[in-house]
Amino acid sequence: MGFRFWYQEFEKEGFIRLGCDKEGKPWMSVDVYPSMGFKTAGLCYKGEWLQPYQPGWSPLLQKETFGNTVLFPTPNRVRNGVFTFQGRRVEMRKGGILQTQHGLAQSGFWRVTNLSKAGGEVFISAEFCICPGDENYQAFPYASRLTVTYVLTADGLTCRYGVKNLENDAMPFGFGLHPWFLLPKKPEKISVRVPADYCYETTPDLLPTGRMIAVSENKEFDLNEFRPVRNLDLDTVYLTRGREMVICYEDRGYRLKISQSSEFMAGVVFTAFNRGMEKTGYEAFCVESQTCCTDAINMHEKGFEKSGLMVLKPGQVQEGHVRYTLTDS
Repeated sequence: MGFRFWYQEFEKEGFIRLGCDKEGKPWMSVDVYPSMGFKTAGLCYKGEWLQPYQPGWSPLLQKETFGNTVLFPTPNRVRNGVFTFQGRRVEMRKGGILQTQHGLAQSGFWRVTNLSKAGGEVFISAEFCICPGDENYQAFPYASRLTVTYVLTADGLTCRYGVKNLENDAMPFGFGLHPWFLLPKKPEKISVRVPADYCYETTPDLLPTGRMIAVSENKEFDLNEFRPVRNLDLDTVYLTRGREMVICYEDRGYRLKISQSSEFMAGVVFTAFNRGMEKTGYEAFCVESQTCCTDAINMHEKGFEKSGLMVLKPGQVQEGHVRYTLTDS
């Protein structure tokens, strides 16, 4: 159908753009930031930005936590930056600071291992390692290697990940992606659907209590049918069990489907524009894929069955994916 795949390096801005043209016109592209946690941003479809992009959003994109951030080995929050696993207490202290949110990969060194195009795709791969003696190992004393590959095709973007335990002991971990999506200006309509029977009850500081909330009995949390994003005020973790989440761009005539492999137990909806972000002059929201709930290691150790925590034996590998697909409504 006349698709051409390409990539371009923007050294000054610090990102690599993966792109696809159709019959000589821009069709789809995404920006990858290797030196900022190997995150992505700037997802563009048919000339329309779905995610924050350069240069308009450059001040926020310079922050490691903004964009589509890789969350590893502890997605979301860790209570007080401390966890206990199999009787071992760990303070996640990196550079003298307790790491209470979003893990270590977002602020760690990533090594790009491949950048290429072949057939109907263009892709980039990188790895993040936690090794004895480095600052990440001090915060998370489990030698391990995370590999991530972003693959851009004509109909979407796939993130493939693999985690290998290089330690001699069992390793607890979780993996997630934290994408920010632009909130279109009024009156354009956008809605979201997150299939889940339950969400996680949390304390005021957004840590799980160990109780689940039935969304059928609490309609403010129920996203099983499409609901307008502007009407939501959420920072909520849902028990999605790997089911597909969807963002519908009603006036544009297409949908963004977020599908993931079965280990992704949780989906997060964060309407940041209703929770202080509007004060920055920008409006955006998040629909996140995570393999586990917030504070998963501690919750697992308390016997919480729905923590979603993954545990790898020495030498074991866990692989999976998250895919963002664009389709006509």
